[in-house]
Amino acid sequence: MRTFRLIGTTLLMVMLAVNFTACSDDDNNELSLPVDNTLELLIGTWQGTGEAEGETLTFNKDNTYTEQSEDYTQSGTFEYFPNRYMFVTYYTTTNWGEENTIYTVVKITKEELYLNDNGHSDIVIYKRK
Repeated sequence: MRTFRLIGTTLLMVMLAVNFTACSDDDNNELSLPVDNTLELLIGTWQGTGEAEGETLTFNKDNTYTEQSEDYTQSGTFEYFPNRYMFVTYYTTTNWGEENTIYTVVKITKEELYLNDNGHSDIVIYKRK
């Protein structure tokens, strides 16, 4: 009986030693967040479709932009907020002075840009020109 107790205690100690050494602290504490390349994709010229037919948006690397249609041309600067997938355009009008418009980037690929002007509920689609 004493032999069984000795074997059982030895086996228990071996199992505990193996258990503690098998668990290592190899956890990678760094979060791997997806890379946001929205700003890189936004740079360039976009041609409006649907209700934005005839409208062209051009975004430059120096954070300037131009919006053109048959009736007007508007230009200014823009600021992109990656944690919200949105950008704000800043421009000056003759009637109201300094203005801004907030856009949400709903979807962007190399060929398509889906924007939502936060003042409206419609999504406007642009194609890369």
